[in-house]
Amino acid sequence: MWETKVLKIREELLRSISDLSFEELNEKPSDGEWSIAQIVLHLSGAETRFLKLALDAAQENEGETGEEVDLSVFEDKEKKLKAPIEPSEEPHSIEELKSALQASRQLTEKFINTYSERELSQKTMNHHRFGNMPVWQVLELLGRHEERHIHQIEQTKKKIS
Repeated sequence: MWETKVLKIREELLRSISDLSFEELNEKPSDGEWSIAQIVLHLSGAETRFLKLALDAAQENEGETGEEVDLSVFEDKEKKLKAPIEPSEEPHSIEELKSALQASRQLTEKFINTYSERELSQKTMNHHRFGNMPVWQVLELLGRHEERHIHQIEQTKKKIS
């Protein structure tokens, strides 16, 4: 289910940013808030980190079972969560942002095309916030994370207009 859902969520993200100017992409609504470009870079960086963990775990862990983790923390889109890595404040063009998203998405596509949920049913990965989790659940994590930040992008667009 999440295999197809993450693809649709990415399409929504790309639609959300496609018509923005360089200035709109890089304007911070206030000190302490991210620009849309920073949000997008955060998403591509997080996708890369999530999928590298998942791909490594898919190849290494044998026979470990893990309970699905509760990802409901992503549901309250107004609640701020601290990111482990702050994105650069350097300005970026839409082309650079799309390229970053495309590069990180290649890892997701490799994961989806290489493994099935059944193959990974006995494999786990360790996530910095959620701990030991089933490898396949990385797709849900990725999708929920991206949905949360699409909401943040929409809120940022309202603030800067």
